[in-house]
Amino acid sequence: MTAFKYKIYLTLLSCLMISQVQAQPQLNLPATTLTILSYVRWNTPTPISLCILNNSQLSNQFIQVNQQLKSTYQIQAVSLSELNKVMCNAVFFSTYTPREEQNIINNLKDAPLTFSSNNTECELGSAFCLYQNKTRTSFKINLASLSQSQARVDPRVLLLAKSTEP
Repeated sequence: MTAFKYKIYLTLLSCLMISQVQAQPQLNLPATTLTILSYVRWNTPTPISLCILNNSQLSNQFIQVNQQLKSTYQIQAVSLSELNKVMCNAVFFSTYTPREEQNIINNLKDAPLTFSSNNTECELGSAFCLYQNKTRTSFKINLASLSQSQARVDPRVLLLAKSTEP
């Protein structure tokens, strides 16, 4: 299977997963995040590590969806004190304000791709800000934060973020 066909397959599978978890909207965050990650080109060899910061319940949801999608991401729950001690290609924030996110990001030794579910304005802090929009999960992009990351995101994701805006 070519890389392009695999991405199409993964996207369709993610859409199916999202439609199946409408009764459980909290599962849309992991499915949407993992779909975005599938459009990222990394400068590091696989597997890619996604760290869920200070939220073990959300980490468990990510692990469940990761297994259902048959993704190869390594999902791990990480405390703030451990963050600079473990390898995280991407970090998911869910319990911090945008200002706190920005302070944490500024103090990281590496430049991971960052996601948040608690930053609807997306003007500082994380690169991808996910939020519930009626019955679906949508996202905004903070281009300044995205440009600081070591990851290269497919431009089609940028267009997708624009198309989800109200």
